[in-house]
Amino acid sequence: MPAQTRRKQYVEVIATHHIDGSVRPQQIIFAAGPIFDVEDVKGVTKVKTLSTLEIANRYTVQVKGKETYLYEDCGKWFVEMKS
Repeated sequence: MPAQTRRKQYVEVIATHHIDGSVRPQQIIFAAGPIFDVEDVKGVTKVKTLSTLEIANRYTVQVKGKETYLYEDCGKWFVEMKS
């Protein structure tokens, strides 16, 4: 089975910024309109992204009962969409 390619898709994120500097994403908003509530944040790590190989903060989040990744790099948020 061939590996699926992914593309970087910028999104708007509504987030809470805490006094200790931590950030908790609350909602993910796509330009085309869908809004997804972030039910839980499982963790955050620095990683090299699959689509562009750049270093970013990767948030492991739960959306609609499924675990997925949300990335933040210098204040810009994105997801890696299946192509």
